[in-house]
Amino acid sequence: MSMRESGGAGARKGPVRPDTVVDAALALVNHGGLESLTMRRLSDALATQPPALYRLFSDKGALVDAMADAVLAAALGPLPQADWQTRISVLAGRLRAAMLGQRDGARIVGGSYTSRQPTLTLADSLLAAMEEAGFTGEAAVYAVTTVFSYVLGEVLEQQGRTGADLEEVTAGFSDADYPHLARSPLSALLDFDARFVFGLRTITAGLREGLAREG
Repeated sequence: MSMRESGGAGARKGPVRPDTVVDAALALVNHGGLESLTMRRLSDALATQPPALYRLFSDKGALVDAMADAVLAAALGPLPQADWQTRISVLAGRLRAAMLGQRDGARIVGGSYTSRQPTLTLADSLLAAMEEAGFTGEAAVYAVTTVFSYVLGEVLEQQGRTGADLEEVTAGFSDADYPHLARSPLSALLDFDARFVFGLRTITAGLREGLAREG
């Protein structure tokens, strides 16, 4: 019998709380990546047993959903009194920063659909801005998912970068075979801040133009 099981030194005193479990799970991911997160490792980190975690979260998927909400909570806050494009840009920037602030943050958030306050508040704020712009019904929902998916994809790309040197990547092709690549400033691929701003500006401009055509 282990020391933890026998209630000796190192055993946890009292039940674990959901927010404590989520914080510990995010810390494990920060240390070893999302692949390192298992209920066994998490229970060891909390000095408890897996059944105690399953009483709070039905499975690992439910835990990851709660982790996603914790990540998204960092994107919340008062919005400036500004036009819809500015508010969308602020929300998108906050969302990006929140996911970048957590290792594998985009992978945690991607595909998570929860009914907790952080997720609902963020979605409601985005919808409010789109409705103010003039989008209604399905169009408003699609406009929100377009922005969200763009932010998610950019963060996935940035967090997934392996650190390969750009010169090493480009050394394998010739000007004759790939003339357009050879003439392009490929270093811009790694300027994630600039490309994020460019892409978001392009999306909001496209949304504005689409509204103008419909009007």
